Amino acid sequence: MNNIRQFFIIGAVFVALVFTAAAPAEAQRDFEPLFDKFNFSLQGSWIGLKTEIGLDSETLGTGTTLNFEDDLGLSSSEAIPSLAFEWQIARKHRLGVRWQDISRDSSAQALTEIQWGDEIIPIDAGITLTFDITQYFIDYTYYPWVKEKWAVGFGLGIRWLDLKAQLQWEEETIGEGGDSIDQAAPLPYIYFEYRRMLTENWRMILGLGWLEITIEDISGGQYIGRAGFEYLLGKRWSVGGAVNLAAVDVSADNIKDDDGLGTLNADVKMDIWDLSLFGRVRF
Repeated sequence: MNNIRQFFIIGAVFVALVFTAAAPAEAQRDFEPLFDKFNFSLQGSWIGLKTEIGLDSETLGTGTTLNFEDDLGLSSSEAIPSLAFEWQIARKHRLGVRWQDISRDSSAQALTEIQWGDEIIPIDAGITLTFDITQYFIDYTYYPWVKEKWAVGFGLGIRWLDLKAQLQWEEETIGEGGDSIDQAAPLPYIYFEYRRMLTENWRMILGLGWLEITIEDISGGQYIGRAGFEYLLGKRWSVGGAVNLAAVDVSADNIKDDDGLGTLNADVKMDIWDLSLFGRVRF
């Protein structure tokens, strides 16, 4: 809920900025309906996930790489809300933001011995797992080519990932234990976009992002794909659907463990795709 409130606060700030700058911007609004001056969309998203995480420790060395869906029973699909807004700052400049929050948990039994960070999980132990992902996509796009029916642009974006995973286990003869990771991963990307008015009412938007980079103790690569179609209902509303894909391979070092006495290294491979249906209000 705190993330939702934060998103709405950010959105409100941008709305205020839009209306503050509305007067000088009116002369530049010949970019419609290819772009909107400002829009906000509420989306219903059916998402699919594939997650592999290895958690290594200073004391025990390389840990077991776990597939959270296949090995630990996390659901590979969820239905969640998504929020997004776009601000056309000027004819050739756009800022876009998209937010999702994904929470999953599961219970499973260890079929083999598992090393997870500083923990050794014995065979037949009962395992409970909680895994939360919050992701923001923030991208700026500059359009050197803006025509009446189409536009092509490029820019920079950042995908901000907040990952929280807690694994706990219990075995009758040995006892219980657990370990966790709580890590933010800011992952920038280079972004390309093509949009086109297919008819007077149908708008298509295609996007592609990619980059590999290292920031302090976090290194990774990712690619992002987007394809959306929407029907414009007059000047203020639209409805449509989109397919989004984000694949990431991240390594994060020197993560503090639960007791704060040692550090962990995490390797994360995660694919998230979604099919989203949305309603959009346009200003």
